Amino acid sequence: MWYLRRVVGDSMKPSYKHGQVVLVMMTREFRVGDVVVALQGKREVLKRIVDMKDGNVFLEGDNKTASTDSRQHGWLSDRLIMAKVIFPKNKFK
Repeated sequence: MWYLRRVVGDSMKPSYKHGQVVLVMMTREFRVGDVVVALQGKREVLKRIVDMKDGNVFLEGDNKTASTDSRQHGWLSDRLIMAKVIFPKNKFK
């Protein structure tokens, strides 16, 4: 299933800007470098997977100074990954 999500905030700059619409796909296949939609508490967040181990992922925003992510919240279960961004693709890593 594919659906649209609007980027909220500046945590993913320069890859994605506040207000930009992205196409995401529900999938259980993701890897380091993918930008994903994940549940963090009761919110959906758009972050990049920077590490994976033992069924857990470490997520960070591309704009480190404007992102609240795994550096503050710790590792997240990969079961909380809802989808990954498939368009537009980005080159930032």
